[in-house]
Amino acid sequence: MGLSYWLRGNVGAMIISWFLFAISGSLTFPYLSKYLHLLGASDIEIGVVRSLGSLAVLLTILPGGVLTDVIGRKRSIVIGTWGIALVQFLYAVVNDWRQFAAVYVVDWALHFYQPALTAILLDSLPPEKRGGGMMLTAVLPQIPWLFLPPVGGYLLDHMGLMGMRLSFIISGVISTSVAVLRMKALQETIQVKPLDREALVREVAQSYIFWRGLFSIPRFVAYVTLLGLLTSLAGIALQTFGVLYATGVIGIDNTSWGVIQSATTAVGIFFGIVLMPVIDKAPRVTALFSGLMLMAVGYFMIGVWSNVVALVTAAIIVGIGGEVAMSIRRALVGDYITPENRGKIMGTTLALEYLGSIAGGLTVAYLYSASPRYAFIFSGAVLLIAAAPLVKEALQAR
Repeated sequence: MGLSYWLRGNVGAMIISWFLFAISGSLTFPYLSKYLHLLGASDIEIGVVRSLGSLAVLLTILPGGVLTDVIGRKRSIVIGTWGIALVQFLYAVVNDWRQFAAVYVVDWALHFYQPALTAILLDSLPPEKRGGGMMLTAVLPQIPWLFLPPVGGYLLDHMGLMGMRLSFIISGVISTSVAVLRMKALQETIQVKPLDREALVREVAQSYIFWRGLFSIPRFVAYVTLLGLLTSLAGIALQTFGVLYATGVIGIDNTSWGVIQSATTAVGIFFGIVLMPVIDKAPRVTALFSGLMLMAVGYFMIGVWSNVVALVTAAIIVGIGGEVAMSIRRALVGDYITPENRGKIMGTTLALEYLGSIAGGLTVAYLYSASPRYAFIFSGAVLLIAAAPLVKEALQAR
């Protein structure tokens, strides 16, 4: 089955738009914590900013899960994407870390449409291709990460704050093109049945009791959903503090950190291409367990060995494990949950992920400020605990 099969319709539109977003993200995302440092933030304040952003999206993503089933997938996606495009330009003009925090909160609040992204993708993929399709949409758009993180690092090394501002201006231009693409190319996948205002308000209010949905789905899917909280909590160590660890503890420059990000992406894409044809043939439980264990091993490596080789190897291992675990978790939602309820369940899933980020932003920041190795060992331990319930099922599936 050729690539052209996947580049049609909604799936193709999502792959292309995520590819474009990856261009902007690969310039800026690896260096957000460095940008905050340059704007005057401490390690703990960086963690607080991360937690505030996660809290903002948590408060909007829950009604976002309702809205994607009420006003439609496409309308939710288009509104949110235009908002995010405009916000990128604000990042370029902030003068201190508090202003950055305010923009960051608005940015993540505008991510309310994330349940619609996954829902429209699941709606558009045939059941027998969901695992491979989810992996492809996770891997293929990462190609810009092969080349551009070192460019963002070079701009930061040689231009300082102005380098980051230039990266965000580029991000704003690209994000605007994504908004136009999604507005013109996406097709609605459900028949929208608007609720009256009173019923909509009631649904939105009830959406904040997000844990309620966990009692109405199969126990295993509830566990898979809860995994999002633990993996997000653990992920803060490398996502938020990786660049500070690399430049402040290991002693490499920002450009070298960008090279590590590119190498991690290259290996992740290779394994994604290799695994895509077979991932739907392997037992879901075994694949999920393997992904979580790879991530745990990677974090323990960083916590035990403070050198470039360990950091590079661990970043690659964590990246591979994360792609596998995320693809399988979302495929399981598609397997067990009917289309008309996927928006709400994805809202619950993402809410738990952001709860993990809120807790991780604070907990990991304090651990990192005490000793960087504590933060990474803690993340490895969290992932071991997350994978433990799968041991019996994984052994039975062999």
